[in-house]
Amino acid sequence: MLIFNCSQAFAEFIEPKNAGPVPLVGEAPSPHPSGDLPFLIDTDGQPPRDVQQWLVHFVRIQRKPCVVAMDIDTRYAMVFPHVKKGDPAEFLNAFATRLVNEMVLATSEVGMLGDFETMLTRFLERHQRFQFVRRMERSTQAHLKDAVWNFDYRCELTGRVPETHEECAVIDAQINQTPRTTKDRKAFFIASEEMLCAWLRSYGGLTDNGAAAVRARLRENLQRRWHPVPADTPQGN
Repeated sequence: MLIFNCSQAFAEFIEPKNAGPVPLVGEAPSPHPSGDLPFLIDTDGQPPRDVQQWLVHFVRIQRKPCVVAMDIDTRYAMVFPHVKKGDPAEFLNAFATRLVNEMVLATSEVGMLGDFETMLTRFLERHQRFQFVRRMERSTQAHLKDAVWNFDYRCELTGRVPETHEECAVIDAQINQTPRTTKDRKAFFIASEEMLCAWLRSYGGLTDNGAAAVRARLRENLQRRWHPVPADTPQGN
């Protein structure tokens, strides 16, 4: 199940014009996302097996409507410019498309793309249901504001708001390399690393030892990008 925790600005933006007697954005089941599970029911009438809590905010950048979403657990962020007002279906489609595409790239970088079809099936099975609720989470809100600033800054550098998923994915990747800490996690962590491990753990059965290997591979890849080996460097015997 996907829970979208909406800021007041996003709640007003995403609410359909003709929502009917039951609004799209409802009241949160509990004061804090961590307390929601006893109140949630999945499509089979049972408690959801997997819940992802996202914080979502709406801003205007260069007068363009832009949405920024951040996973509360991993602090993984994605930016969505040009979303239509009052069109939750378009937002949900853009959200799922971007997340899946970015996970395809991330799993390929650690050599696990061959298992992706099975992982995607599990992801789709577990997230058939979604809810939009009006609620903010203070700790994540601070990181989301930083992501918004980062997005705005990068648009200012280029003089334009990105148009395509591919362009937005570049900005997502830059934002998700920002070292972060939380009240519960004092050591710095990287959101892209946390999200990939969470994805592989939830949908690919990744163990703790496997997660350690994935993290090591990611850092090796990052080291190569920052310090590439010259083509004429001897590679040994």
